[in-house]
Amino acid sequence: MKHSIFAMAALMSSGQVLATNIDVYDSGYQSSYFCLDQQLYNGVPKYCGATGTYTYKHIPVAVEKNSNHFEVFSNNENGNLVTYLVKNYNEKVKVHTEYNWNDPHTNAVVDVDKDGYVYVQLSSRGLGHKYRSGHLYKSTAPYGTDFQKLKGAPNHGDFNQSYPQLHLDHSANRLAIFTRYEYVGTSSVRTLWVDNNGTERKLVEGGHYAVSDTNDDGEFYVAYNYHPNFNLDRRANIHVIRSNSFNPTVWYNIKGEKLTLPLLENDPRTLVYNSEAKGTYIYMKDIVAEEKGTAGGVRILFTESTSFDPTKGSRYVKDMNIKSANNIQINTLTATNHNYSAATYLTDKWGWHVQGALVNGNNGKPYFGGDINYFSDTRTGWKLDNTTKGNFTYIRKVRGSGYKAVGSKGTVDLPSNNTQVRIEVK
Repeated sequence: MKHSIFAMAALMSSGQVLATNIDVYDSGYQSSYFCLDQQLYNGVPKYCGATGTYTYKHIPVAVEKNSNHFEVFSNNENGNLVTYLVKNYNEKVKVHTEYNWNDPHTNAVVDVDKDGYVYVQLSSRGLGHKYRSGHLYKSTAPYGTDFQKLKGAPNHGDFNQSYPQLHLDHSANRLAIFTRYEYVGTSSVRTLWVDNNGTERKLVEGGHYAVSDTNDDGEFYVAYNYHPNFNLDRRANIHVIRSNSFNPTVWYNIKGEKLTLPLLENDPRTLVYNSEAKGTYIYMKDIVAEEKGTAGGVRILFTESTSFDPTKGSRYVKDMNIKSANNIQINTLTATNHNYSAATYLTDKWGWHVQGALVNGNNGKPYFGGDINYFSDTRTGWKLDNTTKGNFTYIRKVRGSGYKAVGSKGTVDLPSNNTQVRIEVK
């Protein structure tokens, strides 16, 4: 394993030196690259770069349980998109090959259930002639790396779940949040669903780009935005709904009002942030359901932008801290260079509290990625502690661990030179 450590000291306001290091380990495993050349703005693709751990709505892409570490990522190989699982950093296993395909929207998530079985789910993608089935795999033994396929075309039935988000450890059975592509007339829309042990139920008509999290108390939160007038380039507002992970059949807003499903895509009862009134765009990054017993709140990390065009406008990474329906705080962490640039929370091992965030800084280029900035949550505000130079993308926290993340590393200039990296703040 290649091992490189990047560290720099930051001065605290008191003049003391803060010894926070960002350690980056390059696995040497090549990961995928994708460029949306069909949508250009002033000659620049809407997004382009390393996508091994794409997207933020695939949750989680890495997990630790009982001293075992699992992560998934994709790689482009001979015109195919290949999904790999890595156990304990060095046991690499090929799980799935999507032939004649390079779209990382079909990337995977990984989670471990109460009995130690490892699940890998690949996202479905699209509609009609552009549709690709999703796939679901389960290990044949607890914490194992041999997999049997449970669902997915052509031989195990169609599996139509996009942007999957697995929550197996804090639920009695299989629990997942996902998006489904549907038609309303001739318009393509995205609807939001829950899968409760194989029973699928629509949550929101038109809700999309969701992030979700559970905690030890059984609280289950989903935050999402919507597309005004079904315009896929418009991403407005933040809505929050909640349920119980052990029985997610009844849903509420943050006021505790019971909701009738499915919700309208911009239901005012679930609205917690109105960007549409400001004319800005919302890009969801992460969510943490902190433990209520320790005075925690629901934390939502997002980018707010003045334009969907990567060559125009300004954009900032922000943290929403929902203590209650009447106590919602929004703090700005930093400017960032692209709507798709990285931002992920870091928590303690148990996920009880947000401790900090890893965020791409403003690299001055119209492409996602860049340096890694570590911001600590001081409870009185966010503070930049450290910066690691480089071009890192799609940084995602590791579920069940403290201060760890995974990501991709690469540049748009060298699409065959992207690698999977591991990140730890010490």
